[in-house]
Amino acid sequence: MDNFLEIETSVKRVFNSFRHEVDGILDRKLTGGEFRVLSLISSGVNRTTDLSKKLDVSASHITAITDSLVANNFITRHRSEVDRRIVVLELTEEAKEFVASIEQKKKEMIVRRFSVFTEEEREQFQELLKKLAEN
Repeated sequence: MDNFLEIETSVKRVFNSFRHEVDGILDRKLTGGEFRVLSLISSGVNRTTDLSKKLDVSASHITAITDSLVANNFITRHRSEVDRRIVVLELTEEAKEFVASIEQKKKEMIVRRFSVFTEEEREQFQELLKKLAEN
């Protein structure tokens, strides 16, 4: 295929465009990484080891992010009642509301961005992305 460079350029442009729009939605309150951690905690991933595996980053990186989130009153840490070695992370009420608000804005952005496609094109695009991700 001679158009690899064109494909690469288009993928980068779309990715960067989405990232900038999400950064705008976050309104500089959090980094993208911090929001991903909040989002995962919201979905039930509440231990640092699980977060580092899910995000494929070091435990020390997760510790730095969670330190910032604790300092900014987005999460709390406490020891597990079952195993005191395990630290469990929980969203504060403020963070729960923030995550829900951001997720709604992201959903609206995705719907708007993908409205350029017909329903059939969206389904094809989803299948192609799935195929690419599984390869």
